Formats: sequence, C-alpha cells, structure tokens
Amino acid sequence: MSKFVLAARSRRAIVSLAAVVVVASALTAYASLRVHHADAQSSPSGTSSVARAADDGASSGVDILLGLARDATREGRLVSPQGNNAYEYYLSVMQLDPSNVTAQDALRETLPFASQEIERLINRRDLEEARREIALLRDYDPTNYTLIILGAKLDAQQQVVTAEDEAKADAMRRRNGSPDSRTGR
Repeated sequence: MSKFVLAARSRRAIVSLAAVVVVASALTAYASLRVHHADAQSSPSGTSSVARAADDGASSGVDILLGLARDATREGRLVSPQGNNAYEYYLSVMQLDPSNVTAQDALRETLPFASQEIERLINRRDLEEARREIALLRDYDPTNYTLIILGAKLDAQQQVVTAEDEAKADAMRRRNGSPDSRTGR
C-alpha cells in the first residue's frame, strides 16, 4: 500500500475522530437541553438556544482540531509525524469547515516553513518521507511553485540515489567475478 493511501487514511481517521467529537458534543448539548426543557419552553428564545447548542457542538470539533494544530505548530510538527502534525489537523478543519479563515491562514503562513523542512529531508535523502510531505502540502495547494520545484528536486535526488545503487551493485558483481546482467560480461 502506498504512503499516499496511508496518508489519506490517517486524514480520514482524524476527520472521523473530529466527527465523533462533534456528535458527542451535540449529544451532550441535547441532553443538557432536555434537562432544562421546561425552562426552554417557557422562554420565547428556547428554539434559538437549541440551534445555538447544535452550532456549539459542530464548532467544538473544529476548535479541538485547531487546538491540536496550534500545539503541533508550536512543537515544530508541521508535516510530520504522519497523522499527528499541524497540516493534517488544519486540512481536517478545512474538510469540516471549508471557509474556516484560521485554518486557511495557518496553512498559507506555514507553507514556507514546511517547504524548508521537506528540502532538508531531500538533502538528507529521506526521500519517501519527503514524497509523503510534498503530497500532503499539495492537498492544500496543488499548483504551488515551490512544491513543483521540490517535486523536481526529489525526482532528481531519486535518480542520483538509483544511479549510486546501481554503481554499487555493479562494483559488487565485479568483485565477485559475476558477469554484468545488462552487458553479458
């Protein structure tokens, strides 16, 4: 299974967790309203308090994800580890509330820092993690020029690593006296 599928599954798990939190909050709000039902019926604003409680339940899931994202950002976990980083939390917020300005701003403002982290991974030749993180950032902005350049740099580094591995394999074959499988020597 590819890392992209695993990343998508982890984001779905985060969104599912947020949905469970939202449902639990809504149920708690509903139960609270049932206890105070007599007061709500006597008040003309009783129906608006029910709507307000439902909104609070939905926003509490977003608020939880925003808090987790802020903590991850503060701790330097912008795009890693997988499943527990600021970008995945902010993207989950965007799935729940596509117009959330806080998440949109945070994604835009942290993109340069996350890009620098990806470049360091490429330079250290941690190519699979770099590939996962580029895919994660592309979920936010698929046409970003910096991400396109990082993708090209990743591909070039992958070619260098492959060529080095092939050269090592050829050297080992020569040392062991076995013929080269490509040339027949």
